[in-house]
Amino acid sequence: MFIILSVWMFHLQSFAVAYGHLLEKAPVFSIWWTEAPYKVMQDDPVPQESSSPVVIKAAGNEYESFQIVIRPERAVKNVSIKPGDFRGPDGNIIDKAHITVRKVEYVHVDRPTDALSDTGWYPDPLPIAPASSSLSPGRNHPFFVTVYVPAGTSPGLYTGTLSLSLDGRDLTIPVSLKVRNFTLPAVPTIRSSFGYNPQRVALYHHISSQEDMRRVADKYFQAYRDYRIAPTNPFRLYPVNVKVRGLLWEGGIFDTDTVYHGKMSLKVVDDDPRQEHPASSSELIPLNGSSGDFVLKWAVKTASPDQSYTVLIECYDTARHRMIWENREKVFRGGVTWKEESFLPRPFRKEIAYVKIRLFPVFRSENGCEKGTTWFDHLRFYEKEDTVNLIPQGDFEIPADQLDLEVDFSDFDKAGEKYLDDFGFNAFSLDIEGLPSGTFFHRQKGVFHGFVQGTPQYAFLFNRYLRMIRDHLEEKGWLDKAYIYWFDEPAEKDYPFVKEGMELISNAAPGLKRFLTEDSQPPDDLMQYLDINCPKISRVRPEEVKEMTRKGKEYWSYVCCCPTAPWLSEFIDHPAINMRMWLWISYQYQLKGILIWQAVYWNSVIASPRGMLQDPWKNPMSYTDGYGEAFGMQLSWGNGDGRYFYPPHRDPNKDRQKILDFEPVPSLRLETLRDGIEDYEYLVMLEKAVKENRIGNRKKMKQAQALLDLPEEMFRSFQDYNKDPQYLLQYREKIAALLDIASR
Repeated sequence: MFIILSVWMFHLQSFAVAYGHLLEKAPVFSIWWTEAPYKVMQDDPVPQESSSPVVIKAAGNEYESFQIVIRPERAVKNVSIKPGDFRGPDGNIIDKAHITVRKVEYVHVDRPTDALSDTGWYPDPLPIAPASSSLSPGRNHPFFVTVYVPAGTSPGLYTGTLSLSLDGRDLTIPVSLKVRNFTLPAVPTIRSSFGYNPQRVALYHHISSQEDMRRVADKYFQAYRDYRIAPTNPFRLYPVNVKVRGLLWEGGIFDTDTVYHGKMSLKVVDDDPRQEHPASSSELIPLNGSSGDFVLKWAVKTASPDQSYTVLIECYDTARHRMIWENREKVFRGGVTWKEESFLPRPFRKEIAYVKIRLFPVFRSENGCEKGTTWFDHLRFYEKEDTVNLIPQGDFEIPADQLDLEVDFSDFDKAGEKYLDDFGFNAFSLDIEGLPSGTFFHRQKGVFHGFVQGTPQYAFLFNRYLRMIRDHLEEKGWLDKAYIYWFDEPAEKDYPFVKEGMELISNAAPGLKRFLTEDSQPPDDLMQYLDINCPKISRVRPEEVKEMTRKGKEYWSYVCCCPTAPWLSEFIDHPAINMRMWLWISYQYQLKGILIWQAVYWNSVIASPRGMLQDPWKNPMSYTDGYGEAFGMQLSWGNGDGRYFYPPHRDPNKDRQKILDFEPVPSLRLETLRDGIEDYEYLVMLEKAVKENRIGNRKKMKQAQALLDLPEEMFRSFQDYNKDPQYLLQYREKIAALLDIASR
């Protein structure tokens, strides 16, 4: 009978059957252990059946975990668990440095994710166990123990102990570890994309410099590596630096639709209430030794009637140092039709050798809170006695053949050599300047250094840039790991736009993989524009997977805020087995990758009161952010959505100390996910052994082939699957036994 369905509540997560193994029962405490894929609730019963020692099995280069649970009947202090070395055949040792003990912490769910969840305390954060803990009475206190078996470890039976100090007693917990005959690959087979936002992490670590952000990101990326997942974009702090030669303006957009003179104007947009966004001449304009009277003239149009905008002339000395007390600045009012305007700055002292023109589309305020759009055209700066325009490209007409690119990969390569070559991340999203972008909620055309998609300047620069990126990745051996993920979850109205963007990429640089997430039923012809399709699990279509796989393309899947139960999900208040089953179903469907939109989504700017950060240790709910929601709206995305690591355990609004040396705190869900990634590896290795006829006799070969075709008793779909950890563990053991034979 298929074990699923109605037993969703976590207080029933053991399916009304006791789980775990009793180690010791005394009048004042009980000690028991259980396998990793259980969420030990605080009030789960102590098992009655005894089993000692703890028994685990692992391959080389594998992490294998179990949980030691202590249930005291009165408060106890100074509780500690310390691992010892594991000793195997012929004097071989697995050093205790490869054994990690974490204390399972609980978060309180006040707002269940869905109708099939419940309020209460749920296990999720897994900080390193402190040297000494105090345990409250009448509830379970689990410790999560993980043994890493290094690659090259000799197979055989290893024994070790955990030293437990409790209630004035020193206890020894024996552990038996069978090291298998085979070793998991250094780089995972399944590809992955787990978001990392360095700016969000910086808020919780109270850091601001790029150097500090890089240092902290490196800590998190080490954790990503250890959990066998890849950050979506490890290059966010190490971008490719691009300079357009021949372009003498920065900021603003060269607009061909709203023009006063010629073919282009400069459209300057400030839609950010937190800072100013001017356009500026990119090079200093020499005054040629003149200290006479100058005039600045231009044509202007604003998006709103009587809109204020600001013009600034910055002054510089002969050494090109800014003279901060020599601003020439004035506020003007525009209109919705073009008009000519002029500015007569006060005379320039002889010490002023250069100027820079800066154009603000709004009234320039101290905090940059004003928003608006202004167009400038026919910009001229000249001495009264000489009408020669000193502003290069003041008419904003820049022919494509006068432009070229300088591309600097030095920072990018530094990160690539570490995170791709050394850490072995097997996939990454490639940030591409100037691409169009969007979601089902909004979209925008590509803009490359001010030039809009569809113009000759954009076409020339963007194509040249993208080809340089592709060629460099190929040279470094990173091309197969890269993909371009530029549009998220298109709706039907977006499909023509998505096709156009995908063609833009393939025409400019064939070989760069085009990636799309989708939460709808796109037309079949959209698939021809994709190299990697990544739908939500509720949208996975097995026949489409087979077709894309046949064409040598990839099919991934993702989970996020929806769907909720009974679908497989990522939520804290749903079964632990979910994250592991995701990988088993992925194997059966021939899926090549998994995606989680964020792993450090700790705060919603929309939901949190202004100037405050949410504390994920106290509030596990992830709230919506953006998509047109009003500030203060606290709509839920589900408990733990986009949150696989925890920030430093402190009040993020009161404790302002900078934290640099920090070991990221994983979640129980992430531990379970890593087990699933290793399960996927077992299946891939067995499939390869069958193809190479390495299993042994015909009977064993038939067993292996049958195991690779996962039965309905394990799953029927992403919403109809077995939630009993024991069934999965026993099935996995059958695979491992055959791999042991194949590896002899």
